[in-house]
Amino acid sequence: MIKREFRYIELAGKLRTEILSGYLKPGQFLLPEKELCQVYDISRNSLRQALELLTNEGLLVKMVGRGTMVTKDLDIGKHESNIINIICPQHSSYVNKALPILIEMFKEQYPNVEFRLFGMGTNNEDLLQDLASFGVHADIVIMNDGDMQRLPLDKFLTLEDIVPEQGMTQDKLFQIFGHPTGQYAIPLTYSPVFLACNPHLFETSGLHIPQISWNWEQFVEAAKSITRDSNGDGLNDIYGFGLSSSLYRWPVLARKHSYRMRQEPSGMLNTEGLAGFLDFIQTLLYRDGVSPVMAVNDWELLAQLFDEGRLGMFLTTTLTTGMNNATFPVTVIPLPTSPQAVKGNLAIANGMMIPKTSGNTALAKQFARLAIHIDYQRRMAAEAKFLSVYTQVNEEVWTERERSALGVTEENSEPFYFMNEMLPDPILESALVHELSKFWQDSKHRTKRPSA
Repeated sequence: MIKREFRYIELAGKLRTEILSGYLKPGQFLLPEKELCQVYDISRNSLRQALELLTNEGLLVKMVGRGTMVTKDLDIGKHESNIINIICPQHSSYVNKALPILIEMFKEQYPNVEFRLFGMGTNNEDLLQDLASFGVHADIVIMNDGDMQRLPLDKFLTLEDIVPEQGMTQDKLFQIFGHPTGQYAIPLTYSPVFLACNPHLFETSGLHIPQISWNWEQFVEAAKSITRDSNGDGLNDIYGFGLSSSLYRWPVLARKHSYRMRQEPSGMLNTEGLAGFLDFIQTLLYRDGVSPVMAVNDWELLAQLFDEGRLGMFLTTTLTTGMNNATFPVTVIPLPTSPQAVKGNLAIANGMMIPKTSGNTALAKQFARLAIHIDYQRRMAAEAKFLSVYTQVNEEVWTERERSALGVTEENSEPFYFMNEMLPDPILESALVHELSKFWQDSKHRTKRPSA
């Protein structure tokens, strides 16, 4: 009963947002009362209460015999400022390339809205509280699937009301951002970890681009052929492969070689095949010398080396590497395999959340709704070259060969897993990273088989 009595306040909030954001423009007439009642599913009495409230605020004016109009000489500055505060990860390709498209499209509808971006780590459970202490109330939080597992979900709104009913690639994209108590985030884009190559380095090394599956011996030989000293100073400056110590990279190689990283029902880490894979990696790094050792613990440096044309191959995602490099076409190639290879791949995803403390919830929800609208998803995929959450968009933008190499075609569907599916216990994830740090830091010290 109370909710019904105060529905006019809810409607007034929606109309106020549309006026202050510029969606409803000064001098524009609202729909007739009968149509407004139908659009907002509200009684005429509640509608008139809402219109009276906004008229008293100076946002609307009643024109006798003509209807209700947005005040012609409305001074937006005298009213609450329409600012959306977005918290986003640093060094995010999505934030750099796709978010500007989303903001541009949103401002076409809401021209008076301003955006403030705060780049910071989004895996801090005290993030919202820390920001509030500086007077910043977040309206939107963009993060990856791993970060969401560490955020206090009770501080965020559930977003079931803006989730499309059909047309998504997989339910898993929503499951990974969901929770038994609600849908706390919407997926923006996702990417399997894939093997990218520089076709120019393959060509100058007399190599053909792998089109179908290839084995590890062929992979190593290709990496050796590409690795060289290009300026005659006695030091290699072109490498065949860029290996990363990130837990979001090397396990992809491991699955196709001999080791399946997973948490056992007992809660312990599966270590079968791990020692053999580490032997292979150590040979690749230090005996064959096909990967720059100084960049093993620095994925940003690896990405830079690849962009500069100094790496033949490296593991990446569409969220890290731009597919439209200025000097060469980034090409997706199949991962090498072995008889012991395990089917499936690791994936990461970006999502969007709305804190309960948002000062502009209605506007934030409109922004999130646009983020998964197919029109934006189509522009995002075409201009920023990200995978869309809609299968049909990916089929329009990505070539069949690219989608096949990524494992996202019906014919070559490769199941993908997120980190919290492989290692549900974050403590186990941290323990594995710590245990292997000695292996990555120093070639002279062999790491014991992890027992976490």
